[in-house]
Amino acid sequence: MKLKKLPKLNKKNFNYSFYLVYWTDINSTCTWENLKTIDNYLPTTCISTGWLVSTKNNCHKFVSDISFEDNGSVIEVGNTTTIPNQNIIKMKKVKLW
Repeated sequence: MKLKKLPKLNKKNFNYSFYLVYWTDINSTCTWENLKTIDNYLPTTCISTGWLVSTKNNCHKFVSDISFEDNGSVIEVGNTTTIPNQNIIKMKKVKLW
């Protein structure tokens, strides 16, 4: 089987920056719990990676997967994560090009 030529991702066809993002997420449970037990519950610290595609509506939107047209242009994105601004602890930009 002959592999087709791999597309190149660059600023011309996808002009977004890539980030490593630390953020907090809620924790919940649907079971009965002792009040003393839940005193120890805390939000979870998470790490996500992706291209930052939007900062509208008080949130950051990241995508981690990209698909290409035969001509190398980006057609679709997947594996999206939307994080409210107030949940972001730290963002580190990762240089890809």
